[in-house]
Amino acid sequence: MLPHLPRLPRVHFLLVLAVLSLFFTTVSNAPLWRHFAQIISTSDVSIVFIISVPFAIWALLTAIFTILFSWPYILKIAGSALLLTCAAATYAAWNYGIIFDRDMLTNFAQTNVAEATSYLSVSSVLTFIILGVLPTIVLWRIKIYYPRPLRAMLERVAMLVGTLVLSVALIMPFFQQYTFIGRNNPTLNKEILPCSYVYALYRYIQHHYFTTPTPYVALGHDAKAVSTSDKPKLAVLVVGETARMQNFSALGYHRPTNQYTDKEHMITFADVISCGTYTAYSLPCMFSDLTRDQYSDKKGENREGVLDVLDKAGIDITWVDNDSGCKGVCDRVRHIYIDPTDKQYCNGDTCYDEIMLSFVQSLSQNVTTDSLIVLHLIGSHGPRYYERYPDKFRIYTPDCNSPDVENCSVQEVINAYDNTIAYTDYVIYQVINILEERMDTNDVMLLYISDHGESLGENNLYLHAAPYAFAPKEQTRVPMQLWLPDASAVDMGIDKECLRKHSLMGGYSHDYLFSSLLSLMQVQAKEYDENLDLFKRCRVAPVAAKQPTP
Repeated sequence: MLPHLPRLPRVHFLLVLAVLSLFFTTVSNAPLWRHFAQIISTSDVSIVFIISVPFAIWALLTAIFTILFSWPYILKIAGSALLLTCAAATYAAWNYGIIFDRDMLTNFAQTNVAEATSYLSVSSVLTFIILGVLPTIVLWRIKIYYPRPLRAMLERVAMLVGTLVLSVALIMPFFQQYTFIGRNNPTLNKEILPCSYVYALYRYIQHHYFTTPTPYVALGHDAKAVSTSDKPKLAVLVVGETARMQNFSALGYHRPTNQYTDKEHMITFADVISCGTYTAYSLPCMFSDLTRDQYSDKKGENREGVLDVLDKAGIDITWVDNDSGCKGVCDRVRHIYIDPTDKQYCNGDTCYDEIMLSFVQSLSQNVTTDSLIVLHLIGSHGPRYYERYPDKFRIYTPDCNSPDVENCSVQEVINAYDNTIAYTDYVIYQVINILEERMDTNDVMLLYISDHGESLGENNLYLHAAPYAFAPKEQTRVPMQLWLPDASAVDMGIDKECLRKHSLMGGYSHDYLFSSLLSLMQVQAKEYDENLDLFKRCRVAPVAAKQPTP
């Protein structure tokens, strides 16, 4: 039996609030102070201003807590919830540089169990216990003293006024320095824990549960296939996960991470910009007819995408998913979610992407109508990069073999990540080999594009999902490659050399996927935009034309 723990002495409720605020200001906000130290190291600010900042944050936190939590039965419950959640948030912010806003909450809400458990590690559990569980136990052992209601209310008002006056007194003399730091570092206000994620949660709930749903928008009412070949098309669209442009040798990276697909003379597009920095946003955005500037969660949630348009034109579509789901993109077409029970390729939670090859093999047999197979890879999903490739692809070593990337060197993290890119390249090469077996009966092609990039320690950032306005290029520049055999290009009227030349000019983005996929599958629809068609400028007369499908 556990020894009896004596109850701690009675403590005034306002003192408990003040101490809680101090804990959050100092310990829980260690990532904020690390970032702040980096900022002031290159800024000409006074020492008195630097000292004033933590006191100002403490005063404002205390004022907020006094308003919201200084009530019997609420203080301990709310304090416990904040301590436990803030422990996890502190770990994520310190180790991965994660910034908590509504987009990050959306990404978290749409994470499946396997993806969520990939972030569990010894250090994350210890951090949760030390910063969350132990302080919560102490809070519940304390007997909180509340004076009589009238006096308690007067004391609340005095605390509120006092902390607000203190914060004003600390901020106003240095107002220009506060605005200067804030203007040049616009993410700082989203790094103050627990305010940042509580406000983000409020916005998330408001958006998803207390706003009027947007009307359903159907697309492709006039969609029709206009094939120029007697052969049915067999296209594979490979949607990468967390692959960034900077680590592709086809785009200039110093390591041969594309040594397999290099054999197939892929057409690689330079400087492709993603819709978002996390899958839950980028995936529906890239399949939408809306551009990134037009798109939002609200506009996209009840809107059909390019797969729906292709489906209405009679294209046979199958989505095969080895990641965290299609985020609504494939809801209205045939889709297959891989069950991670295969003993050769799976560990019970996730599978190597090679498991998808058998699906491609079976789905590509005896294709007699224009068909599109979409493969959603797990690709380079972190932080457990080492779980994304088999041992034979431990090409770059030593590779980080722990989810605690902070315990690995930056080079070890990069090595593990590069192994995922090389393995993805191998999987794509194997898909191409399967398609090559169908060239006599089908016009075959493959398009690969990633959903977003990844930070690998640059500027002390890891993973992805940074706010788009401030996201580094590592998270927003993605690879896009096309494999198009000469015979398919001729049948479809595409000049490959023209396309190869223009692919290197850059200036592309996820905005191009909708119209380019319609163009590649030779489908007409009013939503098609020739200005966002990768192939438009390189179209030539096909060898033999076929009448449009009625």
